[in-house]
Amino acid sequence: MYIVKFLKIIKKIFSSKLIFKNPEPKSVLFWGRPRHSTTFQKKNEFVNFKDINFLDVWGESYYFNILIKCFFKLKFTLKDYSEEFIKITNPKLIISFLDNYETFYLIKKKASQKKILIQSAFRTGEDIVFKKNASYTNKDNKVDYIFTHNKNIKNKFQILLKCKNYTIGSLFCNNVPVQKNKKIFDVLFISTFRPDNDFQISKGVYLSDWLCAEKELIQHIYKFTKKNKKKLFILTSNKKDQKKELNFFKDALGDDKSYKILKRNIYDMSEPYKIVDQSKIVTGIDSTLLYESFGRGTKTIFFDIRPSNKFLSRNRHFGWPKKYPRSGAFWTNENKFVSVSNIMNRMMNFKKKKWDKIKIKYQDDIMAYNSNNKILKDFLNSFK
Repeated sequence: MYIVKFLKIIKKIFSSKLIFKNPEPKSVLFWGRPRHSTTFQKKNEFVNFKDINFLDVWGESYYFNILIKCFFKLKFTLKDYSEEFIKITNPKLIISFLDNYETFYLIKKKASQKKILIQSAFRTGEDIVFKKNASYTNKDNKVDYIFTHNKNIKNKFQILLKCKNYTIGSLFCNNVPVQKNKKIFDVLFISTFRPDNDFQISKGVYLSDWLCAEKELIQHIYKFTKKNKKKLFILTSNKKDQKKELNFFKDALGDDKSYKILKRNIYDMSEPYKIVDQSKIVTGIDSTLLYESFGRGTKTIFFDIRPSNKFLSRNRHFGWPKKYPRSGAFWTNENKFVSVSNIMNRMMNFKKKKWDKIKIKYQDDIMAYNSNNKILKDFLNSFK
């Protein structure tokens, strides 16, 4: 078993870029390189740190000298590699967006170094970090600060980490100004399509079950838009198998001009927010963008209609970890045309003043919005 694991590590290393020098000491280290991280490198767009290291965690690159050190110490995990990287570069701040990666919570650091986590996506009770917490508060690996989407997930992380916690909403969403342009999309559906039908979500619940529910939902929404002479727009989930996703919706709705599929531009992270801002109503199931849409003030409907079991009903639902009634002003868990029609009609009839009151009432629970990330910028600037 250990030999097989070791051989997998070797294969991964030799399929990556090897760097034959030590990383330079710098004051800021980003653990992981998701697309969000580029925000911090663009001059005048965010805090302009001039000295940033990025530690690749998905096998994009490795420093050969660090690998050799780990090898002679018989340490072969990402945690081991990360700790050697940190010893060499000696950063003041260790920042990550990967709040669902247990390794980051376990990385050891010096007391003078600060570990900072920024929540990057909608989280649920399925995430492993919420199941293992005994070792997360050791002084050697403690996370010092975390920035979260809403007050409920903030409280969940507070129990887990016992660290300083700030509610800011979604970092990248905050960094894209809300546009008050003309609304050109009648109804926008945010796809959560995934291609692996045989993937088991939880005991007895497969991805194919979720896709069947999503297919039925989009058919109900489409029926409503046609009946009310509105146009339906579908924003793809921007995954690898986009052709399968397009075929999925064509199979569900036919080849009709009464709806249009909008393909995401993978090189422009601001585009989805601009589309949301130009939509009269945004609908979907549980994508992070749906929560961000609500935070930006667009009329948003959550259809909490995924098939579930006892575990999923407790750990994956609208507004997790807070438990809401089965339906409310802008959410429902009924996947029937009459229910879809009722909530869509109600949303269409909401005046802006009414919707703004609803948004203010629920924003701290669903998705906060901090324009231009002022809270995070001020915080990070205090370390410069």
